[in-house]
Amino acid sequence: MLSTTNIVLCFAVVLGVSAVPGQLRNIITDSSRLWANGKVPVAFDVSLDGSMKEKVLAAMQEISFSTHANGMPCVQFVPRTQEKDYVVFTSVVYGSGDSLPGRLGGVQYVHLYRDAAKADIMQLIMYLLGFFNEFRRPDRDSQVMVHYENIAPEYRGFFDITNDTTFFNYPFDFESITFFFPYAWAIDPSKPTLTPKYESVSIPYKVSLSKYDILNIQREYKCGIDNGNKIDLLDGTVSYCNFEFDLCEWTQLTDDDFDFQRMKGPSPRSNVTGPMADYSSGTGYYVYAGAQGEHNEDARVISPVLNAGEYCLRFYYFLYGQDIHKFRVNTRVGDRDTVLDSLEGNQGGSWHTYSKDITMNTKFQIFLEAIIGGTDNGDMAFDDVYIFRGRCIA
Repeated sequence: MLSTTNIVLCFAVVLGVSAVPGQLRNIITDSSRLWANGKVPVAFDVSLDGSMKEKVLAAMQEISFSTHANGMPCVQFVPRTQEKDYVVFTSVVYGSGDSLPGRLGGVQYVHLYRDAAKADIMQLIMYLLGFFNEFRRPDRDSQVMVHYENIAPEYRGFFDITNDTTFFNYPFDFESITFFFPYAWAIDPSKPTLTPKYESVSIPYKVSLSKYDILNIQREYKCGIDNGNKIDLLDGTVSYCNFEFDLCEWTQLTDDDFDFQRMKGPSPRSNVTGPMADYSSGTGYYVYAGAQGEHNEDARVISPVLNAGEYCLRFYYFLYGQDIHKFRVNTRVGDRDTVLDSLEGNQGGSWHTYSKDITMNTKFQIFLEAIIGGTDNGDMAFDDVYIFRGRCIA
């Protein structure tokens, strides 16, 4: 899923071209906005380092492979030679504005921030291929609410419906790589800007194209329908819980002082220290350790038993208040506990991402622990816990 820092990357920065109100084209079916034969000439500005080039190349390779149809490539990204229309990836801003998606003619500059993730880059490439964000399709108001009052006026256009586009009658796709996370562009980062309308629906973390992303590309570029080459970098998911119904496979430990609580909506002290809403939807549940009445005590939850191997642990945490003590990530092997990380101090009134590689040579468990400080001003919460096989994806 896209970070607060990187969400700005969701829009291509194109030199000399900006959106004209009321003139959005049906890019999905307008051949003049498509790249001829599905080939996108690309170049790299000297401002990009090797690491970022590697991420861009990986994103392009995954999109190209996943959209293969009937043994042939549907879209390809080729080094630019003499082509008039091409894309330059750069870390320097050229121009500004919410441009139209697809091929616009001439050079198109895509600005990448230093810590851009591969998923962010894939979202940009989808825009270059001709796709608005999924939540801008004409039927979106039946599926999500956009909280414009929490979006600065200059960014509200990023959320506007595009009535002239088509979505080929595919279902509304919360798993699309083009979907913003719920707090994108928020004026007040403790409150969401985008929330699903239906209970228990969440906006998941994703790093690969969804099934419908692939089908849309194949139909747009008329290369046949074939979902047999889909790459899913998260298919090694061992455990995932968004706490909408219960703690899933996580359990409360008995060697602590009090229990975490599943909480929905504003916490009891949200006006001072706690969350206003969960991370994954803005309308669902999260796990909460309130400081009031629990001074200098701790709460713990533990994962199912995991086999020896290499894993990625990912979750979102909320540590807000002037007396935040410690939120710890630990492993347990038998009766031996090891602290992997200790998150300490006031992190502000917003959700943050935790991601860590864990390698163990024996069966083990992970437990999360909130250690409360000496006053009421130190609430803690977490949400959306993922455990994947293999290393974390940058």
